[in-house]
Amino acid sequence: MSVRDGLLRVLRVPPTPEPPPGSPPRIFRAAPNFFKLRLLRWGMTQIAALAGLIWAINFIRWIEDTRTPDFVVWLIQAGEVIGWILFALEFAGGWMLVRLDYELRWYMLSDRAVRIREGITTIREKTIALANIQNIAVRQGPLQRLLGIADVEVKTAGGGGSGSDMEKKSSGSEPMHVAYFRGVHNAEEIRDLLREGVRRQKDAGLGDPDEIVTAPDDDTERAVAELLTAARGLRQAVISR
Repeated sequence: MSVRDGLLRVLRVPPTPEPPPGSPPRIFRAAPNFFKLRLLRWGMTQIAALAGLIWAINFIRWIEDTRTPDFVVWLIQAGEVIGWILFALEFAGGWMLVRLDYELRWYMLSDRAVRIREGITTIREKTIALANIQNIAVRQGPLQRLLGIADVEVKTAGGGGSGSDMEKKSSGSEPMHVAYFRGVHNAEEIRDLLREGVRRQKDAGLGDPDEIVTAPDDDTERAVAELLTAARGLRQAVISR
């Protein structure tokens, strides 16, 4: 078993997601430059952590020359050792996590819905019906523009106020009514495909393909009939008076 397979087993990363409702989906992936951008950000955090550990060494040397109690110095030294151990572990496994986060991103688009899965330690999966999409936009920051990549933002109706805050807490990072094709090199193509799919759904007058409508059971029908009877009796009583 490779290190990659072992890490996926430990993290319990599920297999390929199920296709969204509708036709066999087109699958889009994040661009190689998206991995380079994530790797650059990860490298910056490693440099900052290393600088902090080096500063701590100099700080320990300084307090050793003062009248600081020995037990305080020992505690700080123990914290420094733990910090170096954690840094080594994070440095060893961090690159693999960044790589897997890039490789295991799924952007699926069928004629009826979008399904997006992303994340390694925390996996987020969203399915959005094309008929419910309200807005499609291409987002591109300065570094993304330099690397030739962009994000496609998909929004459905919803959000705003305290409800939006609750959605953010449930998803961990973003509202449930927003989804992203992150770090793609063909953002305009994806945007146009989404717009065409939304137009077809609107023209067909379709709603949420996953919406389930259940017929009322016998108890419900009986209760409705009793309410109607009572309402009619009350109406007759009012008319009589």
